[in-house]
Amino acid sequence: MFKSSIGRAVGPALLTLALAGVAACGPTTSGAPQAAIGTTEAAVTTGTTTTTAAAGGQAPTAPAAGTPRARAAAAPTTTAATARPTGAAGVAGAVGAPVTAAPAGDRQAAVAAPAKDGGAATPAGQNLQLTAYDPAGGTAVLSAPPAAGPTATAGATPTPAPAVQPGQLIASPPTAAAPQGALVAVTGVRPGAGTSLNLTTRPATLAELLGGTEADGRVPVDPHGITVTPLVKDLKAVVGADGGGVKADASGTLEVDVKAPVPLPDGASVDASGSLQLHPAVHFAYHGAAAGSPRTASIGFDLGAHAQWKVTGDVARSTGAAPVRLPFATLQASPVLTVAGLPVVVNLKLTCYLEVSADGQVHLEAEQEATGTWAVRADYTGGKGWTPTTDADTKVSPIRVRLTGKAGVRAALGAEVSVGLYDTVGVQTTVAPYLRAQVEGSLTADSSGNPPQAQGSWSLVGGVDLTGSLLAHLKVFGTPVIEGTYPLPPFHREWPLAAGSAALPSPRPSS
Repeated sequence: MFKSSIGRAVGPALLTLALAGVAACGPTTSGAPQAAIGTTEAAVTTGTTTTTAAAGGQAPTAPAAGTPRARAAAAPTTTAATARPTGAAGVAGAVGAPVTAAPAGDRQAAVAAPAKDGGAATPAGQNLQLTAYDPAGGTAVLSAPPAAGPTATAGATPTPAPAVQPGQLIASPPTAAAPQGALVAVTGVRPGAGTSLNLTTRPATLAELLGGTEADGRVPVDPHGITVTPLVKDLKAVVGADGGGVKADASGTLEVDVKAPVPLPDGASVDASGSLQLHPAVHFAYHGAAAGSPRTASIGFDLGAHAQWKVTGDVARSTGAAPVRLPFATLQASPVLTVAGLPVVVNLKLTCYLEVSADGQVHLEAEQEATGTWAVRADYTGGKGWTPTTDADTKVSPIRVRLTGKAGVRAALGAEVSVGLYDTVGVQTTVAPYLRAQVEGSLTADSSGNPPQAQGSWSLVGGVDLTGSLLAHLKVFGTPVIEGTYPLPPFHREWPLAAGSAALPSPRPSS
């Protein structure tokens, strides 16, 4: 159902990303737009849920130097997941394992043999870390920490590494050697230097690690663990208290400030700035392995956002068939989930961008805001394969628009998002709320409730695009593999915010 609200005035020209907490994407509905001719609709909401057919009966399994890192002195150690009912996917009477956030900063690898009774592997409690890892060559090095304490001396014998046997599994949280984490099975062991063991390995699967475990949960991404890579000049990142009236389920916010020109094809540029608040959470589900693969499984993300952005400048001619896009920051995180006492690493990456397009000559001053919740998920069901699902619910509000000329103009602030496990991308998507305007003459409109001032014809349209792909690399779940990339169900919605026409002034006769 579409809704209306009055947009508030935008603050200083500033781009602020606040990432904290979890935004659960619930069911959404669609409806008919409500926009009065000749008046400005302050906000319109649309929502939908789209699911494609399963991708085949045996479907696919599909910081650089100087990078600022946001850190806090007292990050939360554990965060309980929001449990979701397993429904038909779960076993009647089965008790689900909790899905929680692992303690921050834990680098200890879990070394365990697959359970013979069909349950989850049991960690051996060995204090080892992955200190070298070559996934292409199938080699790894495990090391025990050196002896510590007042009795340790320079000539002391290093602490020997505990025994590791072929056939055991290694589930490692992110380390310097494996920034995205690692899940492997040991095929060979030989002593290394000092406290280390040199290993040969093969890729392992979650079916081997978790066995018949039943687990389902959603965990917020802690902003303290997010790495920010600037893609434009003078970008700043800092962790602070929650702001903007946004409730955070993870501690603190990540604030990124930027103001950047968007280059146009003719060598000119338009100025762009704004504010964006994102609330990401990862969803993970796994339900009982049977014959080496789970009955059902799921991986995805929920992303709630509130955005304000401003674009100002002169467009002399069309920007061409493709819009002009300016990526301004990449955000990466590898949150570690604890499932049945074992670490499961989820990899999340967001590239945030500004985008402008025009098909004629126009002077543009546009401020707008958008609020939405989006979810993208890949669900596996035994015998049916992988099914991508997208949910979207968006509200777009023009705060102030001033246009002069003859052109159609579109301004968007979006994010490219990828999510996967242990450095294997499973789902990629792009989310872009936008404001589109068409004018022949001039238009000045805002969210104050006053009638727009216009000459000629004009229209304002809100919209959102959500596109993406499900990749075959989700084989880490232990599901059957058919190589390929399967498109997510495309989500494209537009709805009129306002439209009208007024007579242009008659030209004065020449004297």
